[in-house]
Amino acid sequence: MIVVRHRETGATLLELHADTLAGADLEGAMLLGADLRRADLSGAHLRIVDLCQADLRGALLDGADLRDADVTLASLAGTSFKSAMLTDARFQGSNMGQEVPARTDFQGADLTRCYLNFSNLTGCDFSDCVMRGADLTRCDLAGARLVGADLSGANLSYSSFRDADLSYAMLAGAILIDSDFQGASLQHAELATATLSGVRLSQAALSHAHLSRTVFARCQDLPQALGLDTLRYTNPSSIDLETLRSSLTELPDHFLQGVGVGPREIAALRGMAGAAG
Repeated sequence: MIVVRHRETGATLLELHADTLAGADLEGAMLLGADLRRADLSGAHLRIVDLCQADLRGALLDGADLRDADVTLASLAGTSFKSAMLTDARFQGSNMGQEVPARTDFQGADLTRCYLNFSNLTGCDFSDCVMRGADLTRCDLAGARLVGADLSGANLSYSSFRDADLSYAMLAGAILIDSDFQGASLQHAELATATLSGVRLSQAALSHAHLSRTVFARCQDLPQALGLDTLRYTNPSSIDLETLRSSLTELPDHFLQGVGVGPREIAALRGMAGAAG
């Protein structure tokens, strides 16, 4: 028999007549504050499970089904969710006050419309994840890996992505407001219809990223991004006056023309900038 207890009180939360939790059907179980450290829950059925404030450090949940589960304020340092189904799950406040980096492994998981806001996701691995429409606002993702992740329509605002790797990530229609991407890699990323407003891009690698109807607003350190001369373009993009006023003299003509500013407009703007200076 397996007994799952509360992480603080020791009260019994679940008794299961089995030798393992791997593959167990626990749909709808109430496991608030459960102590599941290093537990093997791979392939388990955990739909609509309440895992709020649970201790899942070092646990194995590869291939588990956690659709619509509530994992708010859980401890997930070193936890593995490889190829797990996490659609519409709630992970708000994960790892807060816990180990840094958290190094939670989500490789290949489906996090469509998942709520990850207000979480410590430093050093976590989201490579090849499906994260369409996910909420990643007010998170710390410094050093995280999101290589090849599908972040279409996701909200990445007010978060830190310092030194994160988003190479080959799909960011079509994503919203990035006042986030920190300094030192991050966005090489070969898809940025069509994405909105970047107040994003810090100093030393961010944008080599071979794709722009099409992309919006740049209040991105004053845009000229300090790397690889602007290798960007790929389909349709014109938008760049606001605040960005132009602060960086016009440093932005290469190739970039300005690529986002839709004509040669005569560039000459006129540079002339006005020179006169003002």
